[in-house]
Amino acid sequence: MSRLRELLRAQLGHFLLTALIAWALTRPVLALLGAMPEDTWALLWALAWALVLALISLLQPPVQLMAVAGLLSAIILPAFFWPGSLPARAVSFIWTLASGAAPLEAFRWYLDALVPLLLLVLALYARLLMDGDPAFSLPLVTAPLLMFWFAGAREDLSLYFPAVLSLPLLYARGHQAEASHALTVPESRPSRTRGLKALVLALVLALFASWLTPGARQTEPRLEQMADRLRQAIEDYFFFTDSRRMFSLSSQGYQPMGDQGLGGRPLIPDTPVMSVRAAGKTYLRGTALDLYNGRGWFDTLSNERYGFQSARFAGLKAALFDEGLPKGERGQALEVSVEILDTLPSTLFVPQRLRALAPGEGMVPYFNASSELFITRDLRQGDRYTAGFETYVAGTAFTDGLAERFLGFADPEYGEILQDYTKLPEHLEPGGIIDALAREVAGNIQDPYQQGLALMNYLKRNYRYSLDVPDAPPTLDFASHFLFDVQAGYCTYFATAMTVLARSLGLPARYVEGFLADPQGAESITLTARNAHAWTEIYMAGLGWVTFDATASDGDGDSDGSGQPPPQSPDPSPEPSPSPSPEPTAGPEESPGESPSPSPAPGEPEATTTPAPGETARQGGEKDDRPPFPWWLLILLLLLGLFIWRTREEEPERRAGKQKDPALAFAILWQALLAARQAQGRGILPQETAISYALRTAPDDAGIIALARAHSALKYGRIAPDRDTLTLARIQHRAAWQPLKPWHKARLAAVRAIKPLGGYLRQGAKEFWQYTRRKVKRG
Repeated sequence: MSRLRELLRAQLGHFLLTALIAWALTRPVLALLGAMPEDTWALLWALAWALVLALISLLQPPVQLMAVAGLLSAIILPAFFWPGSLPARAVSFIWTLASGAAPLEAFRWYLDALVPLLLLVLALYARLLMDGDPAFSLPLVTAPLLMFWFAGAREDLSLYFPAVLSLPLLYARGHQAEASHALTVPESRPSRTRGLKALVLALVLALFASWLTPGARQTEPRLEQMADRLRQAIEDYFFFTDSRRMFSLSSQGYQPMGDQGLGGRPLIPDTPVMSVRAAGKTYLRGTALDLYNGRGWFDTLSNERYGFQSARFAGLKAALFDEGLPKGERGQALEVSVEILDTLPSTLFVPQRLRALAPGEGMVPYFNASSELFITRDLRQGDRYTAGFETYVAGTAFTDGLAERFLGFADPEYGEILQDYTKLPEHLEPGGIIDALAREVAGNIQDPYQQGLALMNYLKRNYRYSLDVPDAPPTLDFASHFLFDVQAGYCTYFATAMTVLARSLGLPARYVEGFLADPQGAESITLTARNAHAWTEIYMAGLGWVTFDATASDGDGDSDGSGQPPPQSPDPSPEPSPSPSPEPTAGPEESPGESPSPSPAPGEPEATTTPAPGETARQGGEKDDRPPFPWWLLILLLLLGLFIWRTREEEPERRAGKQKDPALAFAILWQALLAARQAQGRGILPQETAISYALRTAPDDAGIIALARAHSALKYGRIAPDRDTLTLARIQHRAAWQPLKPWHKARLAAVRAIKPLGGYLRQGAKEFWQYTRRKVKRG
């Protein structure tokens, strides 16, 4: 009986330490969620799960597996057969997330069901830590506590008292385990009080640490400000991943039709936005856009961001901003100073041919592959910066001479720039009316620069500047509407037409939005939204990006309706430079942490005789022959059960059957049909429509063609499918699914089960990170 008592005493210690660690890790989570009233409830669940795990540890291995199976059944089965049970509410939490609810809010709604599951996971985690090496176990307890602290759970230090108490106990238990396994003979004296001594010592240390810690947050204001500035600088220079706002003329009233695209009478405010000091007319570019879809311009090259002052990206910056062009003679070195007078997006307004940049305090510049320059926050009143630059504007004597000198220059970057900046939408096919007009204007001119000049002068002379224009028809190409219908407009009309005509001739061109500053002899000029402007940049081999401003005069000598004449003389002008699209820079690799291998959990050592039959010696110098229960197996079985459940729930026909909206049900079945056919080697091409895909892959299959027509009717005409169409979709999906090989079916099922979870995890991680940053800043 003494052996059994020692075994029970050891498990009592395991039970208490497991509950203490699980509860200690839960308390900061409850504090972050504002759910501390659930603390007592959490302690009771921690004790309950710790007791269950301790009892399972006392069983023999075959019985242990049966107990684990019973535990899993008790957790999983009520989710399907007992509505309102805790597992069922946990499943409802998953569906709430799937419906788009915020993860933190959803967690609060289902806290009563999620706390028990959280405590079970943390109890298993605690058992694994207790069986591991203290060198790994202690950091694995401390790391989540630090995360919760920086996330904002720092109002009440008593939250961490159980954690502080558990750390020395965990260390003492791990040290005792090592000593027990190192013994080769029984100890001469029993040490049954070692656990009690460790508990007393841990309690004294925890109380002493709590007594030394200030009860309230105490800071020195000046030091706190310095720390905040240092933290912000580190974040700006090394960890800038926040979303940001790009400048767009739509923010200045130049896109009154909103999401329908360009065109319409602008609503331009007169609020001052910046003060500019410059020697002459200066094109301050904000954003350069590369993709035209027939109704507006978009950016597809700015996914990555690079530190402007980083030596690592110096070569990329030199290429994008034409630092090495033109070869030989260059334009006059000029300088422009900008002071921000109102809140603006994070984009810095600078000339394209940038040679130097002096940002103001707290402004950390970055750039992207579209050569946009920006900082890590929005521009605000009082921000100042200075830029050194050269100007290359089409139509000036200096730029004309340089272009003639570089005619026929072999530029190694030209081929890749052609790929990025000559694309046009499919409806502007070669031989169309815009292509014919561009070739008619260019005539027999072969020089790319002279072709650009011919297009620019044609638009200036044959089209009228006007703000009083009707809304552009959303079903017509915007450039065609301007060139052949209204034949009048403002800067976005002229810049779009100029860029599209240039691309029709095979010239690499991009659409640029920013501000046009012309002090007209004064030291400075205050710019408002009326000085916002759009123009075109065309890349010339050997010379780089050149500004082509095709906007006509408004009748008063203004080129953009802002009291500024059209570009006639050499003045500062912006120009972006091409370069190979930068490859994404791999971040620092995360080194996988080593997981401590489980070891038998020794209890209190005891010098004793051979254990009675059927009992296992766990104390003293005798080695425990029974391996520790593999708690990781329980976690693995839980994950496997979750995977099987997800696979079943994500079956296309099952998901479609749950949808009340026939359009959503059809979309699910259509996507599943495409996935199955792709596994057969008959996937849809990126540029294909549904009907063209059906005619290419199944020209004789009336069912597939009927579904493709239904998909097109839903997508373009908002015509929902009827019941017969849904039935046909189910039949076609089964016909495509059944002949698939088993590994294809397994892969598709796994993708369906796992892929949606990635979105939930990303959304949850994003919200947790934003929540953490807000808490830290409020600090």
